[in-house]
Amino acid sequence: MEKTYVLRQLRFKDRNFAILDAQGEDGAGEWDGIAQQLGITPIRLVYGAGDGGEGVRINPLDPRIPAEHQFKVLVSMMEILTGTLTSQTKFALAEAHKTATAAARKQQRVAILSDVLDALTAPQPTLLGQQPVTPEELTEWGQPAALALDSLCNPSRDLAGMFDGPTTEGIDLDARLIIFDLTKLPREGEAMPLLMAVIGPWLRFGWIKPDDRIKRTLIVEEAWHILSHRPVARLFEELVRYGRRLGLSFWAVLHHLGDLLLEQAPEAAAILKLTATRVLYHMDRDEAETTADYLGLPDWARKALADGSNVCAPGRAIWQVGSRINLVEHIRTRLEIRLTDTNRRMSEGPRESADRHGHASAPIIPLHKGAAA
Repeated sequence: MEKTYVLRQLRFKDRNFAILDAQGEDGAGEWDGIAQQLGITPIRLVYGAGDGGEGVRINPLDPRIPAEHQFKVLVSMMEILTGTLTSQTKFALAEAHKTATAAARKQQRVAILSDVLDALTAPQPTLLGQQPVTPEELTEWGQPAALALDSLCNPSRDLAGMFDGPTTEGIDLDARLIIFDLTKLPREGEAMPLLMAVIGPWLRFGWIKPDDRIKRTLIVEEAWHILSHRPVARLFEELVRYGRRLGLSFWAVLHHLGDLLLEQAPEAAAILKLTATRVLYHMDRDEAETTADYLGLPDWARKALADGSNVCAPGRAIWQVGSRINLVEHIRTRLEIRLTDTNRRMSEGPRESADRHGHASAPIIPLHKGAAA
């Protein structure tokens, strides 16, 4: 559904979209066909982006992100890697961040993660209020963060190259459609949540411009990587909460609500409660029961969700818009079916029911301004 929505909305000049595409096959994301049709190049994020590979890098200390939010991003990244930081570790990290940005400013360059690691492991004396803090104390307090940063900066570590360095040049944040292809990152482990922690604030301050009257939509495929990690959910909750003020619509695509331990993740629960529209496709009976209980669905909707051969057959979904709950059928044109088919390997042919009314295909207008150089 989200793909046909984007294709249709791009006909309006005041609509811009950013897609975090974490699904795909044959080495390309689900949005690759749409990107080719529209004449844009997806931004591919891979390991080892700093070694001349095909991927790009996003700097958590990018100057587009204000300093106070840079620190929030740093804390989130460290907590993804090491767990909750103590107050002492946060203090040491804050001092290192200030030292790193000041040193980079003097050298007329952008601060990078290695600068923070250097400042953490060779700190200067400072004050906590009026209490002197020695370099030895700062080194001890900052050790958990230093070890986490080493895993991001040390060339021999798996995560090296993704974040340690200036943001790759050529990413066009004014493009109508920006597709971040994340399919070459592992689905498990820290890489994906780390990227989400960085890319959310980076898009907020670099892509969103509340005063330009552009309506922007951020679509996150595999939003589990946001909602299942509290440090990341914290950052995105703020983005969702102030979406109206920012002119932003946030779409989260989630496959299994039951996978989330919402009672242990208040930020994820808050994001779900803030959503004004929920679109629910067929799911197995146990998943349907869990989802219906959490969202307060009536009995008819609960039964419909588990009926994948009839009521909630492909192309149909339960829509919950505020207090209104309806069964909705999604009609696609022939071209939309071709561009949005994400089950090519599973299908022997096109689904007749998906275009049962034989709607003609509207023309696709190429976007000549690419998302990345």
